[in-house]
Amino acid sequence: MNTLAIIGIGPRGLFALEKLLQNLSVFNKKLNIIGFEPIDNIGAGDVWMTNQDASNWANISERALQDLKGRPEIIYNKDVIQPFPAYSDWANTYQPDSNPDIFPLRSKIGKYLNERYNSLEIQNLYSITFKLIQEKVLAVKPVKNKLQVFTDNENYYDVDDVLITIGHQPTKLSTQMKSWKKHASMHENLQVYENSYPLSQFEHLDNETDIVIGIRGFGLSMVDVMRGLTTSTFGRFKITNSETFKTVFIDNPDKKILLVPFSLDGKPLAPKPLNNIIDQLFKPTAKDLISLKTQIESVARTNSEASNINFLIEPVANISTKIFSNSNLNTKSHALHKNQLQELILKWFENEDIDHKLIANKKTYSTYALIKKYIDMALYKDKISLDYCLGQVWRHCQPTLYQSLSHSKLKKDLLKKIIDLDERIKRYSYGPPIESMQQMVALIESKVLNLDYINDPKIELSDKGWNLINSKNNSIKTTLMIDSVLDAPKLLKVDSALIKQLLNDDLIQPIHSELGIETDSNGIVQSACVTYNSKISLLGRLSKGSIIGADSILECFGKQVEDWAKNYIKNLT
Repeated sequence: MNTLAIIGIGPRGLFALEKLLQNLSVFNKKLNIIGFEPIDNIGAGDVWMTNQDASNWANISERALQDLKGRPEIIYNKDVIQPFPAYSDWANTYQPDSNPDIFPLRSKIGKYLNERYNSLEIQNLYSITFKLIQEKVLAVKPVKNKLQVFTDNENYYDVDDVLITIGHQPTKLSTQMKSWKKHASMHENLQVYENSYPLSQFEHLDNETDIVIGIRGFGLSMVDVMRGLTTSTFGRFKITNSETFKTVFIDNPDKKILLVPFSLDGKPLAPKPLNNIIDQLFKPTAKDLISLKTQIESVARTNSEASNINFLIEPVANISTKIFSNSNLNTKSHALHKNQLQELILKWFENEDIDHKLIANKKTYSTYALIKKYIDMALYKDKISLDYCLGQVWRHCQPTLYQSLSHSKLKKDLLKKIIDLDERIKRYSYGPPIESMQQMVALIESKVLNLDYINDPKIELSDKGWNLINSKNNSIKTTLMIDSVLDAPKLLKVDSALIKQLLNDDLIQPIHSELGIETDSNGIVQSACVTYNSKISLLGRLSKGSIIGADSILECFGKQVEDWAKNYIKNLT
């Protein structure tokens, strides 16, 4: 009987386990499984841990989580695995379309995932042998026709096949971060944090009475850090308008904290629409999405000679033109004909900094004013700008884009360009809840969050900390730096023991120097060693490039995992 090792029993590993059991039942086959997961919240993974700080909010609404389906009953020989409810049934979160969307704590989703894993009761089944090893895997090495899995407890396990479903991995420090850490090590009063999480690492700052903190990055992780730092002992938020989530910050008069975020471009996040009624205004028709899928796949699945991404952006621009021109959508007024509007959209896909009255950007508004504009658009209290509309339309198109572009025949440089575009638009499509951005506004207005240095400041090191200097030659000193930037899954920059070992042993290879691991359509890694017949599969974020979308919780329960499990069991001897 074959033995399969699953490395990483987070959400994707959990779903793979469920789908393996379903297919073992369908094909009436047998399998031994060893699961490796070092943390206690099995099924949840690091991102969704049940004991994390309440400042960590999910970036997906309860409404969107309706697509997180439940597990049906599985009958496998003598065993009956009970069904587990869909997330919405478990959380009982159904609500009217006019109600504001609810964004749960990440720990709540983690509780769902952990309960879903525990409900399998897989270690009590008669028909399958499952062993959970709560150790960290450091290496996987081929030995004759087997694989050996080595852990941090100096144990090793013989298996036939390996499935890797690990999430975000540490990356090599940038030159800037290395210099900052070296600088801090030489001065007792300076501190550098190379990661945003866990927020508990900042608890000692509660004892500070007057502190200035620099935050590298202006994305979703920065929002969590901002909320966590300011609501411990330095103050609290109070919502003054329940319809708009208008918020004020009530500070602790005995303490003072100043946050100074900065990024390469200083562009702010745009919150998602308030509710389903507003969100539906940006949603393409089912017919348009089918047409989009057909147009993309006609190139991506057959044409390895495509030289640009027009096959992708032109149909999305066509959909966006129709939506922006819809009289039901309250947009900025304009006199552009359909072809002119579509041309403007295509230019924006190429360069979002283009200057046009329909586009809200930093050429027209300050960062603070732009944040407030985006909030009002999300509330549908201001005319919708073209860029905000495009970001929301793109979000609705993403599942179709991800499915149609995964394991394509496109040139690798073209895939990189598509991924870069998707990442750029994520400040809209992956935008936070309105309440998070209202909290940001409250901190700006309370002079707790300083945006004067947001746009790529010059940074000088001194004995007293870091001096940030903006374009107006103003400066501010910080004694503590936090890196809130979540690095992209670039294989050659990953700094985890397992991935480095696999790469050094030529058992994996990058699909592109700036992307993740190359896998085939069945999730099997493509080895750089031509004589090695790979028995290693990989699903998820580290295969970025082979697949396009991997970051969403819904992607963890998606078709890629289903297809892998079916193919694996079907071909099991």
